[in-house]
Amino acid sequence: MLKDRIKNLFILIIFMIIFDGFIYYKTGSLSPSTIKNNIFFIGVYLITCFIIYVISRRNG
Repeated sequence: MLKDRIKNLFILIIFMIIFDGFIYYKTGSLSPSTIKNNIFFIGVYLITCFIIYVISRRNG
């Protein structure tokens, strides 16, 4: 199950890089809010994975 979460995290990061590259291509720059949003989404994903891990350990 950990392999799936790591794989999903890498897929999320790859899509963020592609999306940021498209924004950079269109506008010529990246705003700090875009980078903060990316960090926020990765943090939410990691916290969600941790909560699911704790709940599954408690039930299992």
